[in-house]
Amino acid sequence: VVIAHEYGHGISNRLTGGPSTSNCLGNAEQMGEGWSDFFGLMMTMEPGDLSTDSRGIGTYASGQPTTGGGIRNAPYNTNMAVNPYTYADVSNTANVSMPHGIGFVWCTMLWDLNWAMINQYGFDNDLFNGTGGNNMTMRLVIDGLKLQPCEPGFVDGRNAILRADSILYGGANQCLIWTVFAR
Repeated sequence: VVIAHEYGHGISNRLTGGPSTSNCLGNAEQMGEGWSDFFGLMMTMEPGDLSTDSRGIGTYASGQPTTGGGIRNAPYNTNMAVNPYTYADVSNTANVSMPHGIGFVWCTMLWDLNWAMINQYGFDNDLFNGTGGNNMTMRLVIDGLKLQPCEPGFVDGRNAILRADSILYGGANQCLIWTVFAR
C-alpha cells in the first residue's frame, strides 16, 4: 500500500491542472493525500472484500495488524458508525488536519463511490482490462484528475468526476455519483 500511496502522489500532481503544470495541489482544500490513499486501496483490493471491511493506511509502519485503524482519523469503511467523516468535517481544523485529514475525507468519499459502483457493476480483479465497478471508478477518478482545474477543491473534484462520467459512460452514473457525494 505504501508504494501505491507514493505512486498516487505522482499521479495526482502530474494530472491536475493540465499537461504543462505539476504544482497545482498547494491550496487549503487540496485532496492529494486522499488520491494517494485511494490508489493504494484500489490497487490492493481482492475478490471477497466487502465495503464494511476496515482498511487502514500505514498499519505496518504503526506496528498494527492489517486490520488496524492506521494513521488516518478512521479506517476506510462505508459503515458510518466506523467512519463517520463527511465534507462537513473539513472545516473542523482541530480534528481534520491539512493535508492529511483533508485528503482522508476526500478518499472516504471516493471509497464510498467505489463501493457504490461495485454494487452496481460488480468487482473485476483484472486491473488492466477489467470492466467492473472498481475499474470504472478508477477511470472516473483518473480522468477527473485530468479534467479538474489547478488548485481544485472538493466541488471541483466532484464536478470533474461527473464530467468524466459524461464523457466515458454517457452520464449513466450521474445519479449514483450525486447520491454518493451528497452522503
